[in-house]
Amino acid sequence: MGSPINVETFLARAKARFDQHYDYHGIVYRSYKSPILIRCKTHPVKPISITPEKHLQTSGGCKFCLRESRIRMLDLELLREPAVRPETLSDALPMKEAKARVGSVPPRRD
Repeated sequence: MGSPINVETFLARAKARFDQHYDYHGIVYRSYKSPILIRCKTHPVKPISITPEKHLQTSGGCKFCLRESRIRMLDLELLREPAVRPETLSDALPMKEAKARVGSVPPRRD
């Protein structure tokens, strides 16, 4: 088990990861696995209850930021050029090379 994380270490890691995206003023830090209340500066709708552990492991805890991120990723995926795929396997590889790959098994190393 690792060494316990104190509030100063948590805040240093959180600010290094999220910069000024979250407001950490007024948190009551008990342990790394006890929930704290933080606030997203982009979407200050309501406080976010999250453990310090999950805050550092995930996208931060703001469901509105997560939704925007997913929409951005989907838009990028939809705008991406489709991959060029050959019609058949024989178009992709010469026949001898295709047969050699299918029938060959690498030797076992003991």
